[in-house]
Amino acid sequence: MRATHIIAASAIIATALSTTATTPVYLQASKPTEERVADLLSRMTLEEKAGQLLCPMGWEMYERRPDGSIAPSEKFREQNRGKMPVGGYWATLRADPWTQKTLENGLSPAEGAAALNALQAFAIDSTRLGIPILFAEECPHGHMAIGATVYPTGLSMAGTWNPELIRRAGEEIALEARSTGAGVGYGPVLDIAREPRWSRMEETFGEDPWLSGVMGAAMVEGVQGRRGSSVNDGRHLYSTLKHFAAYGVPEGGHNGAEASVGPVRLRSELLEPFRHAIAAGAATVMSSYNSVDGIPCTANRELLTGLLRDEWGFNGAVYSDLYSIDGLAGHTASDRTEAGAQALKAGVDIDLGAACYGKRAIEALQRGLITEADID
Repeated sequence: MRATHIIAASAIIATALSTTATTPVYLQASKPTEERVADLLSRMTLEEKAGQLLCPMGWEMYERRPDGSIAPSEKFREQNRGKMPVGGYWATLRADPWTQKTLENGLSPAEGAAALNALQAFAIDSTRLGIPILFAEECPHGHMAIGATVYPTGLSMAGTWNPELIRRAGEEIALEARSTGAGVGYGPVLDIAREPRWSRMEETFGEDPWLSGVMGAAMVEGVQGRRGSSVNDGRHLYSTLKHFAAYGVPEGGHNGAEASVGPVRLRSELLEPFRHAIAAGAATVMSSYNSVDGIPCTANRELLTGLLRDEWGFNGAVYSDLYSIDGLAGHTASDRTEAGAQALKAGVDIDLGAACYGKRAIEALQRGLITEADID
């Protein structure tokens, strides 16, 4: 009897070892992340790599069937059934006048979860490598979706002078968005608001760099969990700091206009909240539309690589703001392909809007504007 048990156990172990040996390393959850990433990258085509840099708008990616079920839309299938599956989507569950999603045609939280599950299942089961999609949602003061809790704007949050309360709000915001399948939450907004004519002041924590830094760090800890916790616990998101940098002091108060500031004010005041939040562990950052001293932030390597990564030690991902890479065309770049090359070389990892990476990244490679190592 004992020999039989030993033989059976040996057979089970042998089967498990055989299965592990034939399963790609990148699909083995027990392997170190770096090893899994290296294995996956070695298997990817150039087109698949370029597709992972894209983050299109997501609210047209699902459809409601006659029986009431939620399914991937044909537009989603077109974007993901070919050689270049998309890496992420933004605001799939967003509902507002811009997206034209209302209580009548939008999704409840349960329907939102069903929608993202359906899209995720397609990515895993119907693409060559089965790479999951990274869903990003707007979460500056609540998940911007039907059925989610709306919290006070950043300016009102700052008025509490209570970072622990803001941390708790961040936890609840993350839980609501994560429960629907999102992985990234855009927010907090850490722009220092010194220009009263600027139209986005209420999104910020105000004019004080120190207060904004303390509140921003608290929000990051709430959204992501305190350092040492895992965003894979089903309760947290990756937090995205907005907008890097000096976005809240535009000339004339015009949104996205140039910021005329020198390096001392930039570092000691306008970048201070970001430094606090990155020290708290913020995983992603969003570049801003504006220029600083004539250099567009989305193409500023000194800012996005020299300061953010090399000096501050940030090792996460940088999103462009929506179409901010496109804005380089006709300004510092001759076309969108060159604009994409400038942003990629500067340190922008993900093209929000998806017009300048993807196929244009491959074109930039063919034109000698970037290398495959830049795409990797």
